[in-house]
Amino acid sequence: MATHKVIVKRLESIENFGSMNVLCSDKTGTLTEGVIRIRSVLDINGNESEKGILYAYLNAFYQTGYTNPIDEAIRARHIDLSGYRRVDEVPYDFVRKRLSVLVSKDDIRLMVTKGAMQNVLDVCSSFETSDGTIVEIAEERKRIQQRFEEFSDKGFRVLGVAYRDIESGKLITRNDEAGMTLLGFLVFFDPAKHGIRETINELKHLGISLKIITGDNRLVAANISQQVGFPKPRVLTGSDIREMSDEALLGPSERD
Repeated sequence: MATHKVIVKRLESIENFGSMNVLCSDKTGTLTEGVIRIRSVLDINGNESEKGILYAYLNAFYQTGYTNPIDEAIRARHIDLSGYRRVDEVPYDFVRKRLSVLVSKDDIRLMVTKGAMQNVLDVCSSFETSDGTIVEIAEERKRIQQRFEEFSDKGFRVLGVAYRDIESGKLITRNDEAGMTLLGFLVFFDPAKHGIRETINELKHLGISLKIITGDNRLVAANISQQVGFPKPRVLTGSDIREMSDEALLGPSERD
């Protein structure tokens, strides 16, 4: 351990480490490079959206919550926000999985929301096309979901970005996240670490089973699992686990 520059405070942990047969690993920064990059900002037809880029940047720049790699990736574009002013904010939480900021410019007061694609889609009643036309979202909801799944299936993390106008003098609450207009998709990628397949193969030869734990959706989780050497990964979501008994979750190989 010392040759690998590891400090061991409890000697008994060496014995525990040596008897390990299951390793639970985070994905981001452990199996992947941990440096999230924005690949593209697209409208629902798959066209690059300059308005989507601007609005995503407004949201990421003016949010005052915790520092996170998603907002850092968006802010890397360095867009000029001259004339804009932050007015209010509804912070991100793990129930809504959305973040909203209220900004003003001249006589315009604009609420911009970004977050998990499905959670943003849930508060949208319309979407904006490439030429600026506003269309009822009901007739395109299925196609939006299909495009989201296509991106996820390729290993990209996808967020949604939406907006609505807010009347003068009013601050925003969670209840204002309704009747919004969807601008499109924020598509991010975080490549697998170089050499991670070899590391996982070494674990396998040592009799150690790897379990990957991630906050991404099941399609992204399956893709990164395949990238690091699991040709047919079994993916369990949080809802799957909640419905399983402890015995079923343990699995036959571990029970034996």
